[in-house]
Amino acid sequence: MQLKKIAAVGLAIVAPFSLSGCLLLPGEFNSEMTVMADGQFAFSYKGQIQLVGLANLLNDTLDAEGANAEFVPACYGALPEPEMSEAEKKKDKKRQQAEAKAAADAATVEVALAEIAPENKGTAASITSQDSVEPDYSEEAAAEAAEAAAEAVTEESEWTERDCTPAEIEQQKKDWDEQQAKSKKEKEQAKKMFAAMLGGIDPSNPKTIDRFTKEVERLAAWNKVEHLGNGLFMIDYSTKGRLADDFAFPVIPRYALGNPMIHVTRWDNGRVRIEAPTFHNDTDVSLMSLMGAGSMIPGMGSKKSIEPVEVKGTFTIRTNAKVLANNTDEGPIDEGAVQVLRWDIGPKTFGPPMALLQMAK
Repeated sequence: MQLKKIAAVGLAIVAPFSLSGCLLLPGEFNSEMTVMADGQFAFSYKGQIQLVGLANLLNDTLDAEGANAEFVPACYGALPEPEMSEAEKKKDKKRQQAEAKAAADAATVEVALAEIAPENKGTAASITSQDSVEPDYSEEAAAEAAEAAAEAVTEESEWTERDCTPAEIEQQKKDWDEQQAKSKKEKEQAKKMFAAMLGGIDPSNPKTIDRFTKEVERLAAWNKVEHLGNGLFMIDYSTKGRLADDFAFPVIPRYALGNPMIHVTRWDNGRVRIEAPTFHNDTDVSLMSLMGAGSMIPGMGSKKSIEPVEVKGTFTIRTNAKVLANNTDEGPIDEGAVQVLRWDIGPKTFGPPMALLQMAK
């Protein structure tokens, strides 16, 4: 079933995102976090978020598949036998009956002759055994070669393209129209399925984008939410408080958007681990690389131009806690009473930002 094929393609695309939690990605941004040893923190993110790049890819792929298809009849082999009239069918039936009766009469005569002169069998056998003649293998080989050549010509003619008859064109066009209608219905069902995977957000439907934008704007800390088109949002987010437990950004109720872009985990031994799994351009989570891989999947590949924004920006952590581990290029830099960890996110970023801090007990 075509819908199963579409679903399989969709799952093939979704799988890498599900494993890495990247149903949303940053674009160009600047993000800062301050974490003090006593648990006080502040976090801000200003820039772009690519929220529905996956849905765009899926929808554009579905729209592109067969979008420029045109009906072209194709016929091969011998022309079909013309439809016989009723009179011709009766005449042909009588001919077949006459041939069958003649064959039966001949067989009856042959059996009767064998019963009348059984000695002929022995005589014939004796003659054959005594006066055997060496068979003419050259004639036999020629006959076999002629038969093989005839079969090859017949087989080749079955795959030789020819002009279609009006009746054949009419039937093929009918079948093609039915398949196109079925395919369109299945694609619409697939779009709904993929939209449901993103909490009902459909990038081709402005109403769902407007509803999502308004719901996010009502949340505290979201100072600005502006849709730039094609699932790309410009946002201004800032919050502060105490790290009593974990913190994650962004978390949007009622929308299944994968793992957060920033995750802060507080352990019971006083340590805090800060991770930003999408703040880099490694191939395992890059939407750009996924699009390249998608073109290698059978049936995939869109003629439309899908150009996601490159993940590019800065992420800075300021803290007066002890820095136990980090993967910055320069390490912690003293800045007055705090230490600063800074990551410049771009094509050469090696791995997502990570820092492990020891809080005051």
